[in-house]
Formats: sequence, structure tokens, C-alpha cells
Amino acid sequence: MKRKIEEQLLAWKNRPERLPLLVLGARQVGKTYSAEAFGARYFNDVVSVNFQTDLSRLIRLFEADLDPKRIISDLGYLYDRRIDPENTLLIFDEIQLCQPALTSLKYFAERAGEYTVIATGSLFGITVHRDARYSFPVGKVEILDLHPLDFEEYLWACGKELWAEGIRKSYRLNMPFAAHREALALYREYLVVGGLPAAVDSWLTTRDHARVRDIQRSLATLYAADMGIYLDDANAVRTRAVWDSAPRQLAREKNRKFKLAEMKGGARLHHYQAPFAWLQSAGIVHLHYQAAAEFPPLEPRDGGTFFKVFLHDVGLLGAQMDIKPEIFLNEQGYQQLASGFRGGITENYVKQALEANNLKSYYWASGNTAEVDFLFQDELMQVIPIEVKAGDNVRSKSLQLYRQRHQSAYALRLSSKEFGLEDGLKSVPLYAAFCIE
Repeated sequence: MKRKIEEQLLAWKNRPERLPLLVLGARQVGKTYSAEAFGARYFNDVVSVNFQTDLSRLIRLFEADLDPKRIISDLGYLYDRRIDPENTLLIFDEIQLCQPALTSLKYFAERAGEYTVIATGSLFGITVHRDARYSFPVGKVEILDLHPLDFEEYLWACGKELWAEGIRKSYRLNMPFAAHREALALYREYLVVGGLPAAVDSWLTTRDHARVRDIQRSLATLYAADMGIYLDDANAVRTRAVWDSAPRQLAREKNRKFKLAEMKGGARLHHYQAPFAWLQSAGIVHLHYQAAAEFPPLEPRDGGTFFKVFLHDVGLLGAQMDIKPEIFLNEQGYQQLASGFRGGITENYVKQALEANNLKSYYWASGNTAEVDFLFQDELMQVIPIEVKAGDNVRSKSLQLYRQRHQSAYALRLSSKEFGLEDGLKSVPLYAAFCIE
């Protein structure tokens, strides 16, 4: 599957002052695949060092010393491969499992810059065992984040590159997209399949929704199992409670702010700070904070005590919510679902799209009377509101109130309506959320 990170990897490769690269992301989002596919395309040889499958031997190799030339030599013997600085891509897979290897990246940057090194990491900062002898190579690595496939990448996987180009053109010109209805149908399909590569691959290969759901539930179980491995018993229970509660709280009709009381009476935020931090570090949730004010720079209200919890993948959310694909993809069945249910999954999709474009977003609320789903700062540091509608009913008193109060330069409305622009309000079909950059 074609991924956007490939362009970033190529730009990194061609930089004259290239540092080792660290690719971070949740488990099973395609980090190893992307690195190896990039190596196969642009290098004569790829040597992939997997710390998950060969940890004991590799720890001994790296603990000897951190001299990169010695490490390269020993890795060549270990894998019976000649590691050529001009023609070989060296991949350190799941590097967080070996702290000396992580620290060695500093010395690769300082003493062996001629070698091309990509390291991948998941559960970063969680699985690294702290040892005073080793440290994170601050300033000596470049970092890229990899997310699940966004809808544009899903279009590419489906062979719809031309649609992706056309949608971007329509977004830019505020002109209708000719295949609007068909794109909406594929967007609805994406809400079910999501962007985790294994689920996408299964769907495109088998067209079996039951198989896709099995994969998504297996991945959810994997994430939950990690909580038991890397957390103490008390925090593992609390983290699992947040993970299980987030989908239900997103399905509320109004006010999707995360409420600790819905998990356990008398729960206090300070008891759950570690679980929320773990889930964010694992890359499997996005905390969506209420903005403290409507003026730049945006920051969380009251130190981040008001927030929503979105999952990192909308397909996984659907599996956790037990959405039946055959009902969700049927228009009559879809309309019978609770509006809060539809709204929650749509907001999660938009948050996922903004995160994939590295857009930090917040939401705005005025007491219990009005709420705008997303605020972000554009390149001119203007605060731009985004209203999200799951269907074609686009009336929004909240957005009108916000614009009246704050005189925003323009606003975006995501819905099933066509592209358009009127009175500073840009109408964007939901399938074009990937265009917001």
C-alpha cells in the first residue's frame, strides 16, 4: 500500500546533513512495512535488525560499546551481510526494546553519518527500561510519526488515485466533485474498515466484513494485553477502564466530554493521569481538549481537565462499538442509528484526519448551550472553527454563535453536502477531511 510517509522518507534520504531517522507510531500501523518497502525501492540492499525477535543476542552486541563502526561490523557478521554505506539501508526495528541501541543513534549521527539508518518504535517511552548509562539521543535523530491510513491513502489502496486528485482540486476551487455520491459511499465504507493496514488489506482481498472485524478485535485485544504487560496492576485496570469507556462516551447524544464518573463513582483525575498518558504514549488514543480561550495561541482549559477521548483508528472504534457493517452501510439502517452514535464516529474520523496532517486541534464550548467540534490555528495563526455534521442537516446555532462572537476569518463545515463557499463558510464533504492542512 502506498503511504504518504514515503515522500517524507525520500526527502530525508536526500538531505545532505541527514541524521538517523526514528519512525514512531502505534503497533500495527505499518512502520516496519513502510521502512522495508522504502528500502526495497531506493536501496540495493536492506538489513533489518529486529529487536523483538532477536533481543538477547542484540543486547549483548550493543552493550559491548557504542562505537558505530564496531556495531556495523558485528551486525554484518551476525547477519552474514556486507553493510555498505552507499547502498545499504539499515533498519533497527522496535528499537525501544534495547536502550543501548537507541543511545547508539547519537554516535551514528556523530561518527558514522555516511550510513543510512531508520529505527522504528512503538510503545515508545513505555517499554524502554531506564538505565543511567544510556540516554535518548536528543538532537541527534529526526522523528516521523506514522498513523493509520487516512482516507486519501485508502483511496490509493482502492485504486482511486484519480478521485484523490479530483477531491483536492475541488477543495481548492470550492467546486462540486463529479463523483460526490460515490465518494460518500466509499467514505462510509472507510468508517467501517478504518486505516489499520491489516484490516484494509483483508477487506480489499476478501471483501469479508466479518474477517475485518475479527482483525480489528484482535488488535484491540493486543493493545489491552500491552496494558497488563507494561503497567502495574492498579494502573492496568484503570487504563483498561478508560479504553473500554471511551467508545461509549463518544456515542452520547450531547456533550461527549469524557466523564470519569461514568467509569467509577468518586473517580478523580489524578488517579487516571498515568493511564491517559500511557494510552497517548502508546499512540492508540487522541485526547481532544477544550480550548481555554478562542484566541491564539490555543491551549487546554484548566490545565487539560476538560477533554474528549478519540481512538486512533475509526475502524477500531466501530469494532469496539459493535457496529454491524451490513446495517451501517445500508442507508435506511444508518438513518435508524442514534444521532449521537453517528456523530461520535464522525468526529473520531475527523480527529484522525487532522492528526494525520499534524494539525493540533481543540474544541470550543460556551457553558452547556453551544459547542464547536474543532478549532485549529492556520499558518497565519488565525483560529479557524470546524463544525462537523454526520449527514446533510447543516443547521448549526453553535457555529453561528461562535462566528458572531469571535469574527473568525473563515470557517469550515464538514458534512455530506457538496463543496462550496458562502459568506466565509467553506462547505467540505466529509470524504475531503484529508485536505485540511
